[in-house]
Amino acid sequence: MEKSLIEKHSPEVWNAYLKQVKETMRDGALSIKIKELIALALSIAVHCEPCVKIHIRKSIKAGVTVEEIAETLGVTLMMCGGPADVWTRRIFEEEIGKLKT
Repeated sequence: MEKSLIEKHSPEVWNAYLKQVKETMRDGALSIKIKELIALALSIAVHCEPCVKIHIRKSIKAGVTVEEIAETLGVTLMMCGGPADVWTRRIFEEEIGKLKT
């Protein structure tokens, strides 16, 4: 996979970002499960489809259940309104379907 513009031209910024991700997404006062659900909700709120897909997968890997993801989607829908449901429903079904095959 080809490096992104930031990886090529500002590797120190990219590496700092990766370090922040690593430090943030570890168990602490909040478990990785909770952090992944937060990341999923925020990904929906900012309409980042690749982020939603990544955080669905990472949530499942962290031990989150489909029911917990569904409740997270419900809270996100409550906070973001109908648009959060319309476009994430398809993504959720695709990603969960991939995990079952």
